[in-house]
Amino acid sequence: MRRIIWSLQTQFLVLILGITLALILVLGFLNLQTVNGTSTRIATISLNWQAQRTSAPIQGVLTSTMDMTDILANGLIKDVPDPSRLSDPAFREDILVHLQKHFNLSAKNSTTVFGYYVQFNPELTGGPAGFWYTWDPRQGQYVPHSREAMGAYFYGKGGFLPYFRDLIADGKPVWRNPYDDHNFGVRRISYIVPVYSNGTFVAFLGMSIRMDTLVTMMSYARIYDTGYAALFSDDGEIFYHPDYPEGASTTLKDFGLEPYADLLKGRDSNTDLFTYYYKGEKKEMAFITLKNGMNLGVVAPDEEIYRERGYTYGRLLFLTILFGLFTSVLAIITANRIIAPLKDIDAAAKRMGRGDYDTFIHNNRGDEVGELAQNMNQTMVLMKDMFTRLEKQAMEDTLTRVKNNRAYEQMVHELNHRMYQEPKPAFGVLMVDVNGLKGVNDRFGHEQGNLLLKHTVKTICDLFKHSPVYRVGGDEFVVILQNQDYTNRKALLEQLRPFSRKRDYSLKEPWLQLAFASGFSNYDPETDENYLQVFLRADAAMYLDKKSSEGKEMR
Repeated sequence: MRRIIWSLQTQFLVLILGITLALILVLGFLNLQTVNGTSTRIATISLNWQAQRTSAPIQGVLTSTMDMTDILANGLIKDVPDPSRLSDPAFREDILVHLQKHFNLSAKNSTTVFGYYVQFNPELTGGPAGFWYTWDPRQGQYVPHSREAMGAYFYGKGGFLPYFRDLIADGKPVWRNPYDDHNFGVRRISYIVPVYSNGTFVAFLGMSIRMDTLVTMMSYARIYDTGYAALFSDDGEIFYHPDYPEGASTTLKDFGLEPYADLLKGRDSNTDLFTYYYKGEKKEMAFITLKNGMNLGVVAPDEEIYRERGYTYGRLLFLTILFGLFTSVLAIITANRIIAPLKDIDAAAKRMGRGDYDTFIHNNRGDEVGELAQNMNQTMVLMKDMFTRLEKQAMEDTLTRVKNNRAYEQMVHELNHRMYQEPKPAFGVLMVDVNGLKGVNDRFGHEQGNLLLKHTVKTICDLFKHSPVYRVGGDEFVVILQNQDYTNRKALLEQLRPFSRKRDYSLKEPWLQLAFASGFSNYDPETDENYLQVFLRADAAMYLDKKSSEGKEMR
């Protein structure tokens, strides 16, 4: 009888152990799937974030170039309501002088524009007419090209060259893909806008950017250990790749991306990663489509992205089996303890994918799952801190600690947008130019010149406490007067008058003397159509003040 009972006990134990092992296998499989999904999601978020971060400064350059060119194109339409007037050389020259002045000012403030040009319809002007300026680093300014050079670049025997004829016929602004400019030995891209007035083609305007400028921006990206960024078109033409720094005419098949050809066309970005093989190595790619139609892809080896996943697999399976061997109840409890924090991690990964880095995983476990949760928390802290620091660094001048050109361009874009809304913004533009900075640098050194800039900026910031201050050039600053400062502008601007003077180098410490020129202009919603009009008035007033204070021609 005892043998029968023992046999039943054995069978029961075997059954229980079998059920337990089956549960362990099922739960272990589910856990592995959860870890796989979580790690995949984290990798997807990370690589897509790298694509966004790498593309951000490039997108800023492209957007500012488009905005500047579009604004000038719209202004030309208003300046030439009757295209037939372009046959008048005097009228045409006035237009060209006006355009060149604004082009030069916009390009100089941008710091990334390589060249700009305007070419009128030769049928209206009686022949080629326009200008073409490119940056000359030796002279530190934009210099014009000869008529012969412009003729060779824009015109042929039958008028405009085929590319420009196609552009005119299409009638839409376009980004020209990277091309070799043999005149300067550089590769560049151009944004070109054809301008029509009353249905007649008047001219086209364009700005160009050097490709090496974009490549330099991409070079700052740190993508895992050996990852990199690349620029390419929908059909696989490579504009930049570490293996093809000067570009190459290839196909998606050459990079193992042929299965994703349809996904790459007509998409701004993709949330999933593209898995492919290149040179025998498995890689993952996330991409984002830039403002000019080029695709920016960030690529990293699969081994680097999922390096920790294999270790997590082994540890998790071992723990699950170990806990489940004792009893089925213990196995279920253990499985729930493993799955629950993984769901929290998965939910946190989803929130992180939406840009929420403030929700932490509350997990006090001391095992690998707890470490994973802790690592996820640390990752969210680091990413939030990185975003904060990057945003601050991107918008702050390193010397004076006021806002920089990038922040200024963002504010200009915002003000231009608000001008077309109700209520209209109330603001004024104050342009400040430090007198004698070059003289201080030359006589006393750049350290004293930096002290001069910091002293001047502190005075401006202390005076205009409620308004943002921007450094837009080496010795030029812009204050957007708003809020209380705008309300009290007359009294505040009056306090600037004592500083409108020539620098006295006979002083013991001339770099501590406050001497600068300033000019102010109010925004008038009845007449001003964009921010540039307000700025130009302030800039002109500043130059008049500078000329008056220094008693000589402006440098």
